[in-house]
Amino acid sequence: MKDINSVDFDEPATFFESKEHQPHGMAFDHLSQALRHAAHVPLSRQHPSAKIVTRSKVQFGWEQITALHERLRRQDSQG
Repeated sequence: MKDINSVDFDEPATFFESKEHQPHGMAFDHLSQALRHAAHVPLSRQHPSAKIVTRSKVQFGWEQITALHERLRRQDSQG
């Protein structure tokens, strides 16, 4: 995974809910939007193969999505 502190939350990204839904992902203008969307996927629909892929081809699985979403939430709360 890319260093969590060097992630560009403004980079365009696509969320893929599962391998079955690829190559049809949900595109977002910003990684931050994709992270927020993924964080709200119900546990019953969270497939192990889900991922977010940025325009620069960096991929994040659930563990990284969770960590990045927490970082984003901390930044938001610090305002």
